[in-house]
Parts: sequence; structure tokens; C-alpha cells
Amino acid sequence: MDVLISAANHRSGSTLLQRIFNVRKKTLIWGEHNGVLTDFCKIQKKLSNFSSKYEKQRKYYFNENENPSNWIACMSPSNKFIKNAVHHSVKAFLDNLYEEHSKTHDIIGFKEVRYGPAELKLFRECYPKTKIILLVRDPRDVWKSHSKNLRKEMYNNSIDEFTQKWIDHVTYYIDFAKKDPETYFLKYEDIIEKKPEAVNMLLDVADITIEELNSVLNVKISGGIKKGTTDPNTLHHIGIKCWNVMEQLNYPLDKI
Repeated sequence: MDVLISAANHRSGSTLLQRIFNVRKKTLIWGEHNGVLTDFCKIQKKLSNFSSKYEKQRKYYFNENENPSNWIACMSPSNKFIKNAVHHSVKAFLDNLYEEHSKTHDIIGFKEVRYGPAELKLFRECYPKTKIILLVRDPRDVWKSHSKNLRKEMYNNSIDEFTQKWIDHVTYYIDFAKKDPETYFLKYEDIIEKKPEAVNMLLDVADITIEELNSVLNVKISGGIKKGTTDPNTLHHIGIKCWNVMEQLNYPLDKI
């Protein structure tokens, strides 16, 4: 696994970034996989909690020469082995999932749009050398770009739920990128505006030329999503809620 593109929210430009990487003929960045790493996180948490709850059964059994007269119905391996098992499972799953067409490409990866701290931590533990690109976008534009159905599916039409997720994910992304040398933090707006720092990073990490980058940026593709309606009061509310993080990222605050 060579590349992970992770966007803090839906409608943040991850498909554009995927297309930029894939302009290189031997690069294959697959699309979203419906957030399945979240399920692996749940498996690890569920097993770890269960193992901890019945830790005494395991200890009694092995401390007493594996005496079968002890109650061992819920005896489970320790958390160290659970963590190791989940890591091996994640790697086996992703490596086999993306085996298709791998022989004709030398850079393989995928993009996802919903991963937060738990999923990124798990992924990094499984793939310590993979390049991770963390992508964010102005939350007001993210919300405006959401369809009516997506707003309901992801946030129950709740602005507060949306803003909290944006704040949580973006704050974590900023911190993660600062601490991880193989992680790159990108603003969607910097790509569109062709900011030198963003452009140079993309040319380097994606191993493409400026001509190839422009060939993608010059072609706008729509996913056929019908955007929901947004009133100014909603955008104002989003700006107020996300003010502190938006300020860190130099998003325009003058109209809030």
C-alpha cells in the first residue's frame, strides 16, 4: 500500500486529488470502500473490551497449570494478540482487495472520505511507511456541496453534528500531519488556486509534471450530485461554530 488519500468530510475534493494521482499511468488510486476500516476498529474495540472483562479467566487458567476445572467459557487471548490479529487482518484485507491490476501499476492506494482518529491510527499502525494525504475544505463550501440525501444520511440534517465532525476531523488531521513525516496536509482551495507549496507537494508526492497536473485541473468533472439548498443563516452558523479552526487555516472570516 503506497498512498492513502483521506478527506475530513464528503465533498472535500478527494476525487480531484485521486484523479491528479491517477494521471500518472502507473499509479492506481482506487475510490472509496464505504468506510470498512471503521468495522475493523469496532472489532478490535469489541474484542479488547471482552478480553479485559474476562482477564481473570485467562490468568487463572494459565497460572494454575491449565487446570480445566477452572471456569474458562469466556477465556480470550490478551489485548496484545488481539491488536496483532486485527493488524494482520487489515493488511490481508486491503492487500488482497487492491491486488486487481496491481501488476501493471507501481503505486497503489485508495481514497476515503470519512476517516477520523481511530481509523487513521489503525491504518498507520498497519502501514507505517505509506504516504498519507489529508485533505480539508472550507466547511461552508462542504455543506453547500452536500446533497439533501447526504446531509440526512451523514448528519441527520443537523448542522451541529456536521460542524462537530468537521472540527474533530480537521483538528486531528492538523496534529497528525505535524507529527507524522510521511503525512501531508492539503487544503482543497490551495489545489484549485494552484498555490506554489501545494503544487510542489503534489508534483513530488504524486510523481507527476506540472503539465499533467494542469491537464486534470483544467477538466471539471461533476458526479451528478444535486446540491441541497443552503440559506445564509446556516452558513453563518457554520462559520461561528468552526471559527477557531478556520482561523488556523486562514479561511476567510470577514463575511461571518
